[in-house]
Amino acid sequence: MYLGVDAGGTKTDAMLVAENGERLAIGRFGPGNWEAIGVENALTLYSHVIDDLCSQASVHPAQLRSVGWGLAGLDWPSDYERLAPRIRSLLPYATHICVNDAFLPLRAGSTRPYGVAAIAGTGSTVAAIGLDGRQSRTFGLGGDWGDFDGAQHLTRAALRAAARTGYGIEPATLLTDELLVWAGVASIAALAEAFSRRGSVPDVATFAPIVMRCADAGDAIAQQIICDAGRLLAQNISAMARAVGIDAIAFDAVLAGGVATGAVPLFLATITQEVQAVCPLAEISVLRRPPVIGALLLAMDAVGCLTERIQGEW
Repeated sequence: MYLGVDAGGTKTDAMLVAENGERLAIGRFGPGNWEAIGVENALTLYSHVIDDLCSQASVHPAQLRSVGWGLAGLDWPSDYERLAPRIRSLLPYATHICVNDAFLPLRAGSTRPYGVAAIAGTGSTVAAIGLDGRQSRTFGLGGDWGDFDGAQHLTRAALRAAARTGYGIEPATLLTDELLVWAGVASIAALAEAFSRRGSVPDVATFAPIVMRCADAGDAIAQQIICDAGRLLAQNISAMARAVGIDAIAFDAVLAGGVATGAVPLFLATITQEVQAVCPLAEISVLRRPPVIGALLLAMDAVGCLTERIQGEW
C-alpha cells in the first residue's frame, strides 16, 4: 500500500491506496507546515494522519510500502536534516520520499519526469525538475524576494489602484466600489484607516477573486493588475526552466493553487504568451486534481511501481 501526504500551511490532505491503485482512505487534517506549528506538533500531526488513514482502511501501518510527503516548509537542506529522519522513524520499514510541496503539482499533472510547477494561491512558489533530475525553486518568500505574492498580490495592487484613483492619478475603476463593499466601509479613506489602525479588515486574500471578476468585466485597471501578475509568474516559470536546462525543449508547466484554478482567461493567456516567448515548446496547464495525488505517485515511483494506468484513472 502507498500513502501520499500534502502538508500545507492551511490544511493537510492524505490518501491511502492499494497496490492496484484502489483508494482505501482519504483524509483532511489541520495545518502541517512545521514553521507555523513547530516540529513536534507537525510530527504529531503526521503520526495522526498515518493512524487515521490506516484505521479507515482497517490495515496496520506496518503494511505501508512507501510514503510520499509533500511538505510546506521543507525549503532548505537544514530542513530536510531536521525533518526527514524523524519522519522515517514514524514508519521505519517503509520507503519515504520527502519533497517541498511545490513539486507535487508537477507529478500530479504531468506524465513527464521533468518540467515546472507553479503554485499561485495565497502565496506563490515555482519549482522545476530537469531531464537529469536537477531541481530549482524560487524562494517562496513573497514579493520582497522576487516571487508573485499570489492572492495577496492582487488585493494589494487593487488597494494601491483605488488609492491612486482617489488621489486623482489613476482613472476610475470598479475596484473602488468593490473594495468598499468587501470591507464594509463608506470610503477608501475609512479602509485606509482600518488598515493603519488595525481595525476590522477581511483577510486580504479573499478579495483576489473579485479582482479577477472585475478584470473579466472589462475594467482596465483590474486587467492591468492581472496582466502584471501573470507576467511576474511567467518570468519565474521561465527562469526556473532555464535553471534546470529545459527551456529549449518541450515541458509541462503545471499551475496550481486557488488563484490559478480560479483564474480568468486573461491571467492564463498572459502566462502562456510570456512563457512561450522564452520557452517556445512549453505547454501550460492548470491542475484539476488534488496535489496529494502527486505525493502518492512519488511514493509509488520510489519503489518502482508503474503508475501510467493508475495516474490516468485518478
